[in-house]
Amino acid sequence: MPKKFLRRVLPNQQSIQQFSVSRRFTGRLDIPELWEVQRDKIAIGLAIGVFCGMIPGPLQMISALALTILLRVNLPMALVGTFLTNPLTIVPLYMLAYMVGQSILGESNWQALPALPVADWTAPITAIQNWTSWIGDLGAPWLVGMLILSCAMAALAYCGMQIIWRVSQYMMMRNRLRQRQARASRLD
Repeated sequence: MPKKFLRRVLPNQQSIQQFSVSRRFTGRLDIPELWEVQRDKIAIGLAIGVFCGMIPGPLQMISALALTILLRVNLPMALVGTFLTNPLTIVPLYMLAYMVGQSILGESNWQALPALPVADWTAPITAIQNWTSWIGDLGAPWLVGMLILSCAMAALAYCGMQIIWRVSQYMMMRNRLRQRQARASRLD
């Protein structure tokens, strides 16, 4: 089921080429392995996406793209994995990373997370500078926590996809066996 489902919902190279904006890039992505729907390629692609999704700023999809090309795994699933971080999840994940980093570095005096910056998006350059400054204020605890949290979440994504795929295959085989048994009992 996951293979059929993923083939149906994930974009393929032909569907992406329908958009004039992406047509000029898809010629460079004509590596067949990037579009294959296989258990390991899907699971590694998702893990790469989740890992790269924790990178701050606009480098998430670019780094996921580079790693999928390098490792020859499923590109669409890697890009989907980067959406783990979004406007609703980014601050809690960064706070969690900060707390993990503080505990790993042995900082006994738990410092509160630096105050969130005031984002006046009418002046985007100032808002981006405020957010960049805030990330810089997080320092070493945040960096260590992000690395550990990124690796842990990528491992969970990989294992989760492997489990979902195998359970789905088991259920499909069990249903086929039941159908065969039902047909055989009707013939008797």
